[in-house]
Amino acid sequence: MDDSQKAIQQANETLYKQNFELSVKNQTLSILRRLYDVSLTTADVTSTSQKIADAIVQELGFAVVMISLLDKNTKCLRPVAVSDSPEIREAMTKMGKTLDEINIPSDYENNLCITCIRNKSRQMTTNLLDILDPAVTQEVADEVGNIANIKTIIIYPLILGDEPIGVINVGLAKKVDDLSRAEKETLEQLIGLVTLAVDRAKLYQDLKEANIRLKQLDQLKDEFISVTSHELRAPMTAIKSYTWLVLNSKEGVLEPKAREHLDKVYQSTERLIHLVNEMLDVSRIESGRVQLHPESFDMRQLAETVKDEFAAKASEQGTELEVTSFGEVPLVIADREKVHQILENLVSNAIKFTQSGKITIHISQADQFVETAVTDTGEGISEDDQKKLFVKFGRLENSLIARSGTGSGLGLYICKQYVELHHGRIWFVSEAGKGSTFTFNLPLS
Repeated sequence: MDDSQKAIQQANETLYKQNFELSVKNQTLSILRRLYDVSLTTADVTSTSQKIADAIVQELGFAVVMISLLDKNTKCLRPVAVSDSPEIREAMTKMGKTLDEINIPSDYENNLCITCIRNKSRQMTTNLLDILDPAVTQEVADEVGNIANIKTIIIYPLILGDEPIGVINVGLAKKVDDLSRAEKETLEQLIGLVTLAVDRAKLYQDLKEANIRLKQLDQLKDEFISVTSHELRAPMTAIKSYTWLVLNSKEGVLEPKAREHLDKVYQSTERLIHLVNEMLDVSRIESGRVQLHPESFDMRQLAETVKDEFAAKASEQGTELEVTSFGEVPLVIADREKVHQILENLVSNAIKFTQSGKITIHISQADQFVETAVTDTGEGISEDDQKKLFVKFGRLENSLIARSGTGSGLGLYICKQYVELHHGRIWFVSEAGKGSTFTFNLPLS
């Protein structure tokens, strides 16, 4: 062979080698892209692992792939997926166990998968028992290996950060030495993506399960609040009624001290009943059981009714209470009882915040809505406290309400929910030391 022929032969060999490497790289990119798609489109751990195992076997022609993950609850290494094929199904039948029954204790020393996790390093074996012990006997392991045509098993640790989360077992129908360098490189590149895909699915599944549990706990909480509130309301109402009867009885005269104590009992009972009613309202709101009964009514007339309810209380503390309106205001269509409750809450809060000042309930029309604004000249609300408004149990720290120990932190939350159920909006303007204005709107009739 002359020099020119040798040069041509070398060029052909180089070209063949380059084409082969390019083919393997394309195959690697193909399987990586497929695994990436699996990681994006599959949510739970089992289906993600199953698709990964099947994809590796289909793309690279291996005998079997099995993915096992550490279970922190049982402290076992538990298989979650094995590639599907007629041979593997026959082998599983011969083994007489399902994947769920092959649990390897994390402290078991005679299993190479556990060794792989402990050492965080790749392991290899030609004996299938090394990865199935103690779940099967040597005889069963040999039969399973023959059925599935498994000559060699490579065990790779799945490591996230510095923490092992499981292993992937790759079963070959040949010896490790018969693997090409490109196949070995492809396997090494796959492990990182497999780890990320499985961990992503695990995080998603854990989050989903946690959300389900939270919903269950939230439902239990709502049921508890509803039942407890109903059970409390009856005795509280009875205590209030009997206390009122004693205070207003014409038979005998109460001593001043006794009357003072009974007045406190009556007021405390009223507060408890109010709290129970608010808890029931919150329970209905959060469980979607609020029913609206819309009707047309005059907002100005409702405001006058609320003013009359609070007139005595406002007068006691030297606070002026008035209702104003701008021109003739159209009727609104809403649940009168709910709107009454909203306005009562806003006026009650204004009275609590305003000592010897003025409170104005102003009614006006704005486009297709009727706006109701409750303005007070009280102490206002600090910027820190403003963040707590309309939030459940959002009690203010720097206010007369906080210092007096009254207020449940539910009133404004309920107001907001009721207004929004009417397709309206509620907002406020306030500055510490300069009073506040709370406004809500309702659609016109």
